[in-house]
Amino acid sequence: VSAKTSSKDTVPPGKQDAEDSSKEDPWETALKTTVVDMEVGEFQGHKVSVWDLLHSKYIPEENRKELLELYQAGELTLEQVKTVVSTIVTKAEAAKAEQSASERGPREESMMVESEGNHLQED
Repeated sequence: VSAKTSSKDTVPPGKQDAEDSSKEDPWETALKTTVVDMEVGEFQGHKVSVWDLLHSKYIPEENRKELLELYQAGELTLEQVKTVVSTIVTKAEAAKAEQSASERGPREESMMVESEGNHLQED
């Protein structure tokens, strides 16, 4: 017994061939062509597209979806998305550096705190 399958039901409504990247949305093209000079993390010293940063390990899927939705809706500008994404990457790397500093030992950490304290003594 062979089951009949309808080819018209295989593509969800509103979805075209996912492999057809020639029909890229303008907003997606903008994200792929806008680059950020990254000074931290795995992208340090490189120009990275906002698209690649959005899809990097630094941006959780939930945040990525939210940022893309806000950008597509026009609630965030390209410059705002660029700033948010690069800030997330920078903060993630700072947190990682802080964590590894605390793992090195209290001596090094106390030296860092002392040097930070000197900056706070302003009259």
